[in-house]
Amino acid sequence: MKSSGPQKPLDLQRGLFLIRYDSAEDPAHPPRIGVNVDSASAHAVELLLPPSVAAPVLWSPGASLVVRLSAPARLLVDVSPRTPGGSVAARIQSVQLSTDPQGMAWSDEVAAVDFSGLRVVGHLAGRGDCFVGLGEWLGGPQAPTRIEGVALDWVGRPANFGIRQAVRIGGAGEPKSTEFVEVGAFSGTRGRALPLVSVSFEVFGLAALGYEITAEALFLGSPQMRVTGQRVVVSGPTGREPLVGLKLQIAAPQAAPRPIVPAAPTPVADPPSLRPTAAPDGMERSSRGRVRVFRSRTAAKG
Repeated sequence: MKSSGPQKPLDLQRGLFLIRYDSAEDPAHPPRIGVNVDSASAHAVELLLPPSVAAPVLWSPGASLVVRLSAPARLLVDVSPRTPGGSVAARIQSVQLSTDPQGMAWSDEVAAVDFSGLRVVGHLAGRGDCFVGLGEWLGGPQAPTRIEGVALDWVGRPANFGIRQAVRIGGAGEPKSTEFVEVGAFSGTRGRALPLVSVSFEVFGLAALGYEITAEALFLGSPQMRVTGQRVVVSGPTGREPLVGLKLQIAAPQAAPRPIVPAAPTPVADPPSLRPTAAPDGMERSSRGRVRVFRSRTAAKG
């Protein structure tokens, strides 16, 4: 089914899941919810629909479908207003189905991830490719330098922990956006003297649940800014200021593990959802999607 609204990724592990349209902000005119399969996960996903239904669309609260995954995979949930200019706020739940729910233990404890092998690569004007670790500046307040491209290099990256980035490239004309690419791929230009005017980063995968990126950025003639979230976007006030400083951190916000017990449905993905963090000068940036995706921790008997 072709997407017609904002998409939110939903990462699920191997198993059988019920995807349920839980509620809508406007129950009189609830938006349509489409459930699509990310192209990279197509081999591992089977959508189970009634015989007379051709498309995986949930039309109103209470509707549901079943998804069977032979491997960890990503679904794409998109929302379309029922009427022109109508509400696009809705809540979706995913519930894992099992014939032995007592054998399914869940934990909110975030496994420790070693980031010592992760480096941020930046192509800097007049200097070429430069490498820094997490918590270190490319350019930055002490040595602002036009950044023309970025990449991520991670020796020893654990399975199911992904990071990707996309950029907007400035220049004489309208800035141009690139697609998201994963660790090892370069975003931007080399040898063309074209600055980056915006950069986005996102963590994803089962091992990345609970982890967030903090990006600090400096754009020419603009205050230093900081953004935290599973997906972060940094840009200047007008979207055309060259990026002259960038620093990344990745951390898990949870301070202590929680008991391994069944719990009420809790939010595990609301992408892209950025929690604003005040920069030293008080500047804040935030972005929040309208489709809320939840995973239930209570398994149903099969």
